[in-house]
Amino acid sequence: AQVMNTRGDMHTRVNDDIETAWDEWAKADSCHTGGALHFSDFERACMAEVFTAGEVFIRKHFRTFGGSKIPLGLELIEAERIADEFMSPAANAGAGANVRLGVEVDEFGRAVAYWIRERHPGELRMNAEQTVRVVRVPADQIIHIRVVDRWPMTRGEPWLHAVLRK
Repeated sequence: AQVMNTRGDMHTRVNDDIETAWDEWAKADSCHTGGALHFSDFERACMAEVFTAGEVFIRKHFRTFGGSKIPLGLELIEAERIADEFMSPAANAGAGANVRLGVEVDEFGRAVAYWIRERHPGELRMNAEQTVRVVRVPADQIIHIRVVDRWPMTRGEPWLHAVLRK
């Protein structure tokens, strides 16, 4: 942290407090909703997902987790959990909105919401009655990391996709 005081000097006490709070929040039980990933591990897992799947989704949950006093937890959502079978105007979408590969967009292509499966489609189910429920999550709760090669693409592509074709 580099907060300056009115004289242009570093505000040491404030900066130390910010860095202490960051160190506490960055622990696995505080920053990750699942309590397993320290922030640096979370970042590494996100970049691995971007490399292999072409994108990653991070959902912001504004509540405390673990022993944290900071009301923010991050959920890593793999690309397979996005309901990409949703490809038509959504029943609940607003005027001019439609859904492209599980991403609800407005008339300008701006993300409005994401349609996310509560469970990964590859997870084991204990009985046949267990279904995969899909929920609509407003876009302001999601960080969608991907490389946009062509607008208005709504989804990312794996970084090695061109090599895999050959």
